[in-house]
Amino acid sequence: MDLHILITTAPFGNGHKMVATALKNAFINKGYNNVFVVDLFTEAHPRLTEAIKRAYIKSYDFGEAYSKLYYGSEKLTDKKIIELYRNFGYKKLRDISREIEPDLIINTFPILASLKIKNKYGKNVPVFNIVTDFYVHKLWLSKEIDKFYIATDELQKELQKMNIPVNKTVVSGIPIREAFEEAENLSKLYIKFNFKKGKKIVLINSGAFGVFRKIKKVCKELCKNKSIQVAVVCGNNEFQKSGLESLGLKNLKVFGFIENIDDLYKISCCMITKSGGITLSEALAVQLPLVIIKPVPGQEKENALYFEKKGAAIIANNTYQLVNSTIELVNNPTLLNAMKKNMKKIYNKSSSDKIVEDVVESIEN
Repeated sequence: MDLHILITTAPFGNGHKMVATALKNAFINKGYNNVFVVDLFTEAHPRLTEAIKRAYIKSYDFGEAYSKLYYGSEKLTDKKIIELYRNFGYKKLRDISREIEPDLIINTFPILASLKIKNKYGKNVPVFNIVTDFYVHKLWLSKEIDKFYIATDELQKELQKMNIPVNKTVVSGIPIREAFEEAENLSKLYIKFNFKKGKKIVLINSGAFGVFRKIKKVCKELCKNKSIQVAVVCGNNEFQKSGLESLGLKNLKVFGFIENIDDLYKISCCMITKSGGITLSEALAVQLPLVIIKPVPGQEKENALYFEKKGAAIIANNTYQLVNSTIELVNNPTLLNAMKKNMKKIYNKSSSDKIVEDVVESIEN
């Protein structure tokens, strides 16, 4: 069956685009070559999207404002403003759809305009939502969505309470790059990055935007422990990278944007990170215990609380807690192993393949 597949995404954090790419690759691996990924926000309203992106990054400094925006927008889902959101990007999406004639639309971000797209026979095009967190914001939910792909059994129960029938939900996990699920020769990775084999590596993933403020202090404190090696990934934040390199710490290695970050995950004993849904899923794939930096109220806090409850992460609300929790974890092999086992329990393998198979089956039936 020669399907035309349209995947919509958004530029807020790296996660949504990574999910879209992982899915596209999975479809292509199964022989479906007409797969189109569209960042609808940027395509439809580039200036507005850039402003939203800047506000999104800034909002991390103002947790309460972001919290109001996040939870407040849940309350708006029954009101007129939701109609405005339903129309966001609709004209652009309609034009793109006329061009590529999709047989189905997959959202990796809650884009309600997709529900209004018709095929050449005037019928609604089937729409599938991939929820990219361990919590479902109400913007994802609509009875018109054909299927929801979600991260956990708990979410399936939550959706049932919100009147979404079980046959419309699939516990698939969140799609990530295949590389995270591939076994590697760890000794070779130590050599590749020039790490000492006998010392434990603490990975600091400062996020797609490198917004972690007190990173210098944390690195200095951790590096006082000569039995620890610290690897920091700064993403595209050159200012942060050069600032950390200027510290001249022998047991600190600083990376910018790194394509094969999965290699660093595999040789680290734990990771300090923000709690975005994709990063957490990647950590689950390699069972990398987590210390989560004070999560912002909203999806990141919900994700962090779920991982803490499952014994897969420790939440640290300030720099002191962050350093202490990390050192305690590094020096406690029993706790590290327990966290690894807990992560294995909640991980759903091969999410992309599961979703592709289920989507194709749904369309063929």
